[in-house]
Amino acid sequence: MRWVIKTLQVLIIMLFFTACKKDNNAVVVIEQPLLDTIFCNTFEGIIPCPDCPGIESSIRIYKDSTISRTVYYQDKNELPTTKVGTWKLKDSVFTATFDREKLFFRIKDYNKILRVGSDLKEVKGEFADDYILHKKTKFKHQTIEGTYTVGDTINLYNKLKIKYLKNEKYNLEFTFYNKLDSLTNCKTNLNANLDKGNQLNAPLNNDGNLRIIFTKKEAHVLYENIQKDSVKFKCNDSLRSIPFQGSYKKTKSAL
Repeated sequence: MRWVIKTLQVLIIMLFFTACKKDNNAVVVIEQPLLDTIFCNTFEGIIPCPDCPGIESSIRIYKDSTISRTVYYQDKNELPTTKVGTWKLKDSVFTATFDREKLFFRIKDYNKILRVGSDLKEVKGEFADDYILHKKTKFKHQTIEGTYTVGDTINLYNKLKIKYLKNEKYNLEFTFYNKLDSLTNCKTNLNANLDKGNQLNAPLNNDGNLRIIFTKKEAHVLYENIQKDSVKFKCNDSLRSIPFQGSYKKTKSAL
């Protein structure tokens, strides 16, 4: 009888652990409507940074198994960087590969994606909210319209005015100011298009663009596929190289 009881106890324990194992390995099924909303939107947040106020991060996941990621280190005097990689989905986790770097993002719901570690576990505790990427609210052109400046406004500085035209087209008015020599001031206008990532692109020639990337408080101007020294703008009936690249802060009123 004792042998029978011990045998039953062993069987019960085995069944218990088998059930637990099945629960731990339960397959998470992501419905297609949820995936469709993820593929159509940008998710953004500010990730903790050891030596800066925060890392502004945004990702955009595409149906063709590619993913773009833009990061900006606040107060680091650096321009944002964008990388394009590939992703694979298992259960509710996207494994994103950018060159040799792997990052992991867990689907939380329609409005949130979590940045998780290689163990795929959610961050818990007081910093948990810092690793949530929220779905970006619907874009409105008023959020980027206005005046931005970079430089020393009592010496040398640039001003950028962004004005919405129509059909996702914008006018960019760049002005270079030299307070010590007004004859060198320069104003030029460019036409730009808004892309799906809500960035502005102004063609400079057949190959290169001027791109504007927006972060929480700034508009970052950079050149793509073209050497900055080769970019010339028409200023006072002459072509000149003007350093319009940089991180412009939005102003409340025109200078």
